[in-house]
Amino acid sequence: MPTEHSHHEQRLKKTQARLNDALERLRKGCPIHPLHQRGYTFTVACLAREAGVARNAIYTNHRTVIDDLHAIAANPMKPVTTWQDKLDELHGLIRTMKQEQRRLVSENALLLQRALSAEAEAGRHRRHNAKLIAERDTALRAVPIDPIR
Repeated sequence: MPTEHSHHEQRLKKTQARLNDALERLRKGCPIHPLHQRGYTFTVACLAREAGVARNAIYTNHRTVIDDLHAIAANPMKPVTTWQDKLDELHGLIRTMKQEQRRLVSENALLLQRALSAEAEAGRHRRHNAKLIAERDTALRAVPIDPIR
């Protein structure tokens, strides 16, 4: 006949196994509890609900699970996705990239227009500068003085 001590140890082991299983399901993003189907945060209450264990039991006898829970909360694993979810994600990425491409094409056209107008203005300034230099050179030329007759 088992002693009370061994019964307690067996119960602790079963509870630990349930907590570990629940923690793994939460980490993978595959909870089975109905309240967690729409989303959840990594808390002791969430873990207790998923494992079907009282929170008090976790705080009293399974403190190491709390550390594991905090470690997972700090670095969560991306939930398992179906091919349809992945396809939808990729379609969204394609739409975003097409919008970005249209924006870049518009920006490129605007920059090209500004570059062409800047080159045209620089050409006008070069011609005007050449004209001013020619006028200056004409004005600085020595003028022969005719003796008075």
